[in-house]
Amino acid sequence: MVAWGLSLVALCPLVAQQSQKWKVQGDTAGAPAGCNATAAITVISEWFAGFSEADSAGLAHAMTTGRLTFTTSRFAASDSFVRIQTLPDLIRYARARQRHHDRMTLEAVQFFGWRGGRLGFMPFFTRSADDLGEKLAGIGKGEYWCGRGIRVLNLGPRHGTSPTPSSRGAPPNTRLKLAAPVSKRPVHILSAGVLAFHL
Repeated sequence: MVAWGLSLVALCPLVAQQSQKWKVQGDTAGAPAGCNATAAITVISEWFAGFSEADSAGLAHAMTTGRLTFTTSRFAASDSFVRIQTLPDLIRYARARQRHHDRMTLEAVQFFGWRGGRLGFMPFFTRSADDLGEKLAGIGKGEYWCGRGIRVLNLGPRHGTSPTPSSRGAPPNTRLKLAAPVSKRPVHILSAGVLAFHL
């Protein structure tokens, strides 16, 4: 069953650092045996809380072991593009950003359906830091791997043409795909205009 505009709200007491509730919506259908969106919701919440607190244990629990992909585009003129592919480098980056009081607060997550053991998602968040500014709107694309955590997370600023947390979906675009085999059923992919910094 495709659940567009889920009425679920991610309860975050599982992650003490992120006490706010955030909205979950989109397609969580087609989960393979032993997989569900609840685990994805939990680790996404853990990642955002872990980054804001530079919590190495939280980030380690949220991310897959081994090779991963994390990128963030420029949120200010003084900012730089960041690409990270190991957990130790991600933890070092989070600790460096903590010195600037960098905080990312999750607002909503749009899911894009399971493909095998992988669940695509689009996080909506705000970002504040001493060197970037206050309440900057952010958006991203990510991929959760069942039982392993987040494998891909690309973040960037949200512009006027980007989807919003209340968006029901994103237009399909075959040029931008998550790292998963092509499904035989239609799958919504993030639009090219949303993230100009994608791989």
